[in-house]
Amino acid sequence: MPAVWKLAIFCLGVLGPFSWALAETRPPNHFSGLVDLGYAKHVPTYVNTTASGRKVAVYKNIRFANPPIGNLRFRLPDVRLPKTPGIQDGNVPALENHCISSAHPGAPYPPYNGTTWGQEDCLFLDVYVPDNVRPGDEVPVLHWFVGSAFAFGSKDMFISPLGLFDVMDNDTKFIFVANNYRLGVPGWTYMPGEDMTANLGMHDCLAAAKWTSKHIRCFGGDPDRVTVLGQSAGAGIIGLLTVLDGGKGKLPFQQATLTRFQAWVSSPDIPPRRNLIERQRGLFQMILDKAECISLACLRRLPEARLRDLNHLFINVLPSDSGGGVFGPAPGFGPVPDGTFIPDTPLALFQQGKFYKELKALVLGSSENEGMTTSSGVGMPENFPFLVRQIFRTASNETVANIQSKYDFADNPAKLAWDWTTDVIFACNAANMASAYRDHARRYIFSAPPAVHGQDLTYMFYADQNTTPVEDIEDTITFRKNMLSFLYGRRFGWPQYGPQKQITNITATEFESLPLPADLDARCRMVNEMVLDPASGV
Repeated sequence: MPAVWKLAIFCLGVLGPFSWALAETRPPNHFSGLVDLGYAKHVPTYVNTTASGRKVAVYKNIRFANPPIGNLRFRLPDVRLPKTPGIQDGNVPALENHCISSAHPGAPYPPYNGTTWGQEDCLFLDVYVPDNVRPGDEVPVLHWFVGSAFAFGSKDMFISPLGLFDVMDNDTKFIFVANNYRLGVPGWTYMPGEDMTANLGMHDCLAAAKWTSKHIRCFGGDPDRVTVLGQSAGAGIIGLLTVLDGGKGKLPFQQATLTRFQAWVSSPDIPPRRNLIERQRGLFQMILDKAECISLACLRRLPEARLRDLNHLFINVLPSDSGGGVFGPAPGFGPVPDGTFIPDTPLALFQQGKFYKELKALVLGSSENEGMTTSSGVGMPENFPFLVRQIFRTASNETVANIQSKYDFADNPAKLAWDWTTDVIFACNAANMASAYRDHARRYIFSAPPAVHGQDLTYMFYADQNTTPVEDIEDTITFRKNMLSFLYGRRFGWPQYGPQKQITNITATEFESLPLPADLDARCRMVNEMVLDPASGV
């Protein structure tokens, strides 16, 4: 297997749930670390030991919403939780707490690619508490939204926060939270006019973050200092939340003084969509037909196994021609403007000033070669018009030719697809958010070779050279310490984006400050014009 694919596989977590945790043990006393949430009592599921010997108690599978089954299927998360008797330890077999997931067979994620797993009763989160944090300490909280192309994965795949705890000291103590959210057909199916809510995965993440603000004090966290962190689809969800209700939404990731709402966004996947009603109607009808249903009520009555089969069919079997960083027949299963919670594509709302103004600190990242592992370069440049029209359905031949002229791919035709995907799915989303929050944003581009999608996660969550190989370990220490400085609202060396569009370029050996590359800036302006042009068919 080529080295670049091995790295991509690691970065997306195919090593499995906590497969690189150094040690995990049951608490010596079953009732040690007891936390009473009011509706349930939890003890640590196990205690992890980091590379430096620090102990971290992990409270797994804490319910933050009721099972979204039956009449709650395709509805907003129900957070009216009943009391659960007894002591919960969250100890369930791996994969049994995952939401229904399907990993497309074309994705390089063995052993998951082409398979389907998970269940509907999946709205759980995990809390990691280091051994020197106690109730009353009120330390900052880092809340993680996992990425997964909106189709697969969970809170306990892809990353472990243990490496972050290894660079923590008494001045940078923190708590880590990670949550599941609905995926694929259960999480992102929507049809205007039906009794259902769009973007349910986003609403699940918002509900989980509200849970953190409400309950994290029980673990020693500060509910007024919750920083949200996301990568890929998880980062895209953060982007959506910044334009929730046209910027009027109430978000929980802020300090009580409203001086610092914090977010760290890596490779935000926000499909550029605007007018989707006809395509949504077609996809919804296809779901009804394959389910042998004539109504949404029938879909709500389907057994869970049948819903899982439908998810497998639509993501792993049927042609996936949706484009835009999602899987499934057009328009696929991912974020859409719904006219209410998300009034328009985020780009339009950013430009109209309809975004959440209380965000006072934001870090935005992307990798230089995101598209290398997230798109196929086969058949380029002949297949490039098809690739463009997956997103911009009515782009003219002249428009496609103009786009193609902006890319240098003479030495490797596949680079045309890779670089286009990098821009339209990830880099330009990061640029648009940075421009909206320019005086409060820091922007980085990860260019250490091969600089593929998710590679910056090796710096965020570095564990060791076997599981998270990097060129320069000292750089990972700097990166993680910068994250903790950000978590505490302290200054660190990366420049503000500002009107000059200053970025931090992360190479194999250094962090260098420089202006946003002019060619990338120009290409993103071109992409934005196309997204907002009705003639593009977005």
